[in-house]
Amino acid sequence: MPSSYQRLRRLSFAAAYSVRNMNLLALAVKSFSAAVIFVSTILTVYTVGPGIETYFFPVVSKLTIEKMEAIDDGSATVDAYFTKLRNCEYIGIAWYRGQRDGGFARVPLVLTRAPGDDSSPNRPVGAQRSGPWLVSMPVSEIKANSFVELKHQCLPFEVTTTEFYP
Repeated sequence: MPSSYQRLRRLSFAAAYSVRNMNLLALAVKSFSAAVIFVSTILTVYTVGPGIETYFFPVVSKLTIEKMEAIDDGSATVDAYFTKLRNCEYIGIAWYRGQRDGGFARVPLVLTRAPGDDSSPNRPVGAQRSGPWLVSMPVSEIKANSFVELKHQCLPFEVTTTEFYP
C-alpha cells in the first residue's frame, strides 16, 4: 500500500500535468481566435476598402463636358476635360444609359484617336483634355439620363472604380 507521501506526490504530478494541458488548450484557443480575427480583418479590408478608397481618394475628378455635337444616327460626339489625381493604370471606361439606383444599360462608346496613334491610354497626373468620344446616345439623353464609370488598377488584386460623370 502506497504511503500518503506517495499518494500526494502522484496527485501533484497529475495536477501539474492537468494544468499544463489546460495552458496548452488556452494557448490553442487564443491562437485560433487571433487567426480568425486576422482573417476577418483582411476580408473586411478587401471588401470595404475599395469603396472607401474611391470615395476619399478618387483617381480622377468629375468629367466636365466642353462640347457635344449630335450626329444623324442618334449618337453624339463629346469633348471633355478632367483632372487625373492619382497615378494608376487605366483599365477601361463604361458609359451607361439610365440611373445608378434604377435601371440602366451600357451603351457603345468609341474613344477616337489620331490615325497611327498606338500609344498607351494611360495619362500622367494633372489636367487632361479628351475627345472626341463617340457615344451611342442623343445629346439630350447624355445630359439628363446617363453616367460614366472609369476603372483603374491602383493596388494589386484590386480594381478601383470611379464615378466619372455626372
